[in-house]
Amino acid sequence: MKILLVNPPVNRLCDNEVNYFPLGLGYLAAITNRAGFETRIYNAELETQKPPILTNRRRINNHGLFIKSLEDDSHRVWLEFREVMKKLRPDIVGFSGTSASILPCLKMAEDAKKIYAPIVVIGGIHPTILPEETVRSKNVDYIIAGDGEKSFPAFLKALAEKKEPLGIPGVGAWRDGGFVFTPPEPVDRDIDSFPFPDRDSLVNLDKHKNFLQAIMTSRGCPYNCTFCSGRNITGGLVRYRSPENVVAEIKFLKDRYKTNHIMFYDDMLLVNKKRIHEICELIIGQKLNITWGAFTRADSVDKETLAVLKASGCRSLSAGVESGSDSTLEKINKGYTREQAINGVRLIKEAGIIPYINMIIGFPHETERDIRDSISLIRELNVSTNINTFTPYPKSDLYDECIRSGLIKGNMDWASFSQHSPHNEFIREVSHETYRVLLDEMLTAADDIITKKHSGLFNHLKRTGEIWHEENRNAFRFTKVMLGKIKTKFKQVLSE
Repeated sequence: MKILLVNPPVNRLCDNEVNYFPLGLGYLAAITNRAGFETRIYNAELETQKPPILTNRRRINNHGLFIKSLEDDSHRVWLEFREVMKKLRPDIVGFSGTSASILPCLKMAEDAKKIYAPIVVIGGIHPTILPEETVRSKNVDYIIAGDGEKSFPAFLKALAEKKEPLGIPGVGAWRDGGFVFTPPEPVDRDIDSFPFPDRDSLVNLDKHKNFLQAIMTSRGCPYNCTFCSGRNITGGLVRYRSPENVVAEIKFLKDRYKTNHIMFYDDMLLVNKKRIHEICELIIGQKLNITWGAFTRADSVDKETLAVLKASGCRSLSAGVESGSDSTLEKINKGYTREQAINGVRLIKEAGIIPYINMIIGFPHETERDIRDSISLIRELNVSTNINTFTPYPKSDLYDECIRSGLIKGNMDWASFSQHSPHNEFIREVSHETYRVLLDEMLTAADDIITKKHSGLFNHLKRTGEIWHEENRNAFRFTKVMLGKIKTKFKQVLSE
């Protein structure tokens, strides 16, 4: 029995380049291949066509392309998927669905059924939160809620034995006009027992060679931000891999794929500082000579920890600051103040690590003053900033607040549902006209910094690539000169 696991496209449909290895599907492929099921991964987010420099304004404006693509059967992504289906002819197609990607999942499920009707199953966060709604689609045979490491192999085994998989924890389906569902079991706390994600199962592995560096050292987040659904799903449980297990995967990536840069995709890497110190000391002690980046909180850093991170190869940290208003930070239960955020970013810069921040505009309770405080913070911090429009994720506290206050009426429009959607407008204290002006000002503030700090760097990298592509005899010498200029540019970025 052949299985195809699909990471659906969202950014790619917006002509935005966000290339990464889908870790969740990598874990599933490793487990199902080990169980004897031939499994491949198709990453529909991988884009080999290089887009222009990605600014916040372009990212948000391009969301309209996503909506158009859902009606365009000739879009290159759908054509590519159909070719993959025809070539591999899987018996089962499994999609990893979020609320932002559920419509692409359903679009591809329809295409799969038209080609030769495999069994279609959707797992991931969206069917975990909204299992009945997800499986109501005529092209979806089953959903799997919760972690799939146990339920998915059991599901496949039942199908291979010609048995009905309903009754397996986490599995649901539409039967005789009603929803049949068995709630998932408690999650497995021993995540060291999972094999490393299977990257070799990727369709077009050679095209992914520069995007295999993703690692997750823990699962879950203990914090209780009101805009996030995570805690309401996991109960705040954080499951950790041992430092030895994490470093073993880093060594595996270096040996097998020649990977020298790692990106940690934990929700918040520095939850347990003792553990991250142990990981860093192992990286240093084993002389792995890698560079790496991660996500953190602005209030989680200190000089001692940052020194260890830097010594082990940390080159960038991305912090979810979210707002520059103390009032907003308190209402979203962020757990720190504007001043603490400023201090955290300052410490990161002083440690010689490049900081990035994420900001959100449009919380239901935000006032014009709150948003202007965020704009002023962006300018004060003067670091690369990712702007997100507030998105009411189902099962989050603010989603429930939006329903109670009438900001959400009827069913959600999943086509407009994205943290980079310009259609998001769930704010009650600011008029539509004023909100659009403030959004424009925030995008300008963030993109002015990106343009100023990185325009020279991007030009250096672009010209270096062109020289090598032309097979210019001076490519090596030119690259050496450019690396010197890039190094100087990075020092300027860190000193500002």
